[in-house]
Amino acid sequence: MRLQKQLSPAKAARRGTIRVHNNPNATSTTVARAFSLLDILSVQGAVGLGLTDVAKQLRMSRSTTHRYLVTLERLGAVERDDRDHFHLGLKMLELAGFTLNQNDLHNQSRAFLEELADQTHETIHLAVPAGTEVIYVAKVDSPRSLRMFSYIGARVPMYCTALGKAMLAFSNPELVNQVVRAGLVPRTPNTITSRHTLETELAKVRTRGYAFDSEENEIGVGCIGAPIFDYSARVVGAISVSGPAARMTSARQHALGPLVRDVGLRLSKRFGYSR
Repeated sequence: MRLQKQLSPAKAARRGTIRVHNNPNATSTTVARAFSLLDILSVQGAVGLGLTDVAKQLRMSRSTTHRYLVTLERLGAVERDDRDHFHLGLKMLELAGFTLNQNDLHNQSRAFLEELADQTHETIHLAVPAGTEVIYVAKVDSPRSLRMFSYIGARVPMYCTALGKAMLAFSNPELVNQVVRAGLVPRTPNTITSRHTLETELAKVRTRGYAFDSEENEIGVGCIGAPIFDYSARVVGAISVSGPAARMTSARQHALGPLVRDVGLRLSKRFGYSR
């Protein structure tokens, strides 16, 4: 859940950097580059990036990158700290807030997330699919002193997270192909790195209705996730319970699994799901 590492240009692109269409009349290169810049800053968190590092990741000159940053800073989309490092600005938070307020899943889920937090005393996440990744769109923190670090807007892979596997198990099989083609990169010694093992795990998820992450995405973190469906039985998101591995033992994960699944199904009914 910690996503504070500086990304290479290739990884930044995989995080969602905008690609310019081959037809020059179809898109604006300037706008695409600006969004690429915002994408790069979005995964840096409080650390931020200096001008040189931003220019390297964008593969642009320092002077051109500086013009982009100054323009975005004047618009409030980017802010600069005392170290001359750049971060996303409050304008981005404002825009994100407008989007989340219009998102039915986000609005309908709050009571369910708080209920699950009250019952488990662990951190609760709501996420939606984004290509071969998931994005956190809501969170309720654990009241305990030892809890998870994560933030709304963070992206994590599907194949090594409970949220992602819960979505992947009930999605179109082509999505599994896309995930495998993107690469099952080991993030910890417990990460699933073969297609056969992933498909076997997803079959188990379909049978029980919830997924586990036993330190597969991050050492020291365990999670249980369950899918959320709409009226057409399409997966629109997932809900999860996360906690330190010392608390999220295998026995506790199996005990909490049905609870997480049932909350996911009750939330699904809000969107017309009836199976």
